[in-house]
Amino acid sequence: LLTSAQATIDTLHWSATRRLQLSDFRSPTHAGLGGSDFHYQLNYEVRPTSLWSEPAIDAYCLMFRNLSRISETAKNERTLAYNQVLFDLVEIHARQMKAKLIALKAGRHFKEQAKQIEYLTNSELGSEVNRFRSETGGGDDVQILQTWQKQVIQRLYEIPDLVTTYHSSKVGFGVFFGGGGALPTGSLHQTLSPPVGLSMGIEIALRRTMLLVQPTDFNAQITQTFTHQGQSWEDGMRIKPGMLEIGVGHWLYDSPRYRIIPYVGYRLLDLSPRDRFDERYKGLSLINHAPTVGLIFDYKLGDNTEKADLSHDSFWFVRTKLSFSPLVGADPLSGGLLNLQIGLGGFGRIRKVSYKPDRTVLPLSTSGF
Repeated sequence: LLTSAQATIDTLHWSATRRLQLSDFRSPTHAGLGGSDFHYQLNYEVRPTSLWSEPAIDAYCLMFRNLSRISETAKNERTLAYNQVLFDLVEIHARQMKAKLIALKAGRHFKEQAKQIEYLTNSELGSEVNRFRSETGGGDDVQILQTWQKQVIQRLYEIPDLVTTYHSSKVGFGVFFGGGGALPTGSLHQTLSPPVGLSMGIEIALRRTMLLVQPTDFNAQITQTFTHQGQSWEDGMRIKPGMLEIGVGHWLYDSPRYRIIPYVGYRLLDLSPRDRFDERYKGLSLINHAPTVGLIFDYKLGDNTEKADLSHDSFWFVRTKLSFSPLVGADPLSGGLLNLQIGLGGFGRIRKVSYKPDRTVLPLSTSGF
């Protein structure tokens, strides 16, 4: 029953370019019932944007076409103009209500105050609609109806439509969680098994430039004994390499589906025994600093087509990250690490809302009869 009822609802939003037509009155007419009936609704909606921004507020008026009717004897331009003035009055009060709601600002009592504004606006609208119907005799007094026409057209110009617009911040934030491994190259390949582990990262973007910070915890094993700065690393020793990458990248390519970001930066590698409490390995540590270069490929999930009316600007992605860093100053070790990571992340920018006044200009000819 609910589905059937919803299917019969037929609405039309107010428009300055699309005025009422006789075909918009779709309720069945009944014999002996003359004149016309115009059914409308005035309402508002509040959409959150972000923790740091004001919510987006929209007020709207609409006509229920499935409930509105014009009798056969009243299907003329005068009746259409009469109902158009009614519709314009609803729009005027919707604009006034939106301005009051915007002035409220976000607060603990916003919901209660907004409901009170909605109630008072509907009450004022009802009073004006009743006065309009009384003064025009239900549209029969042509001269008074034309006077009302001119008044509402003037008021639609004087009371601008506050168009809700969104602006994405230049600054964006992202997070990444994943796993992967590193392939040792050069002599390091004979000394260290390929490390595998988990990583996470945070990123801060300014327009298309990004700062990336990503720590990774690996597990690996020494496969060949070596000595570094008087410390002996034995064959078979289990170690826990830790890697920290800090890089600066630039969005080379960005579309609703893909994002490609090359970057360069700094890499810190810290080799330490997995069992730090084993007396045999006490004091063992190898820290190495080196430059790093990499490429990030993000596959965006969902529909990320840019929409000007969306209150959020964010997306989820599956990331593949490939980087290489040489091993410098770690004699007798040499070579480097080719690092591959795959994981899931998200990125977003704060969207702020503003309201652009848009004055409605309607020539009298569009409402004449």
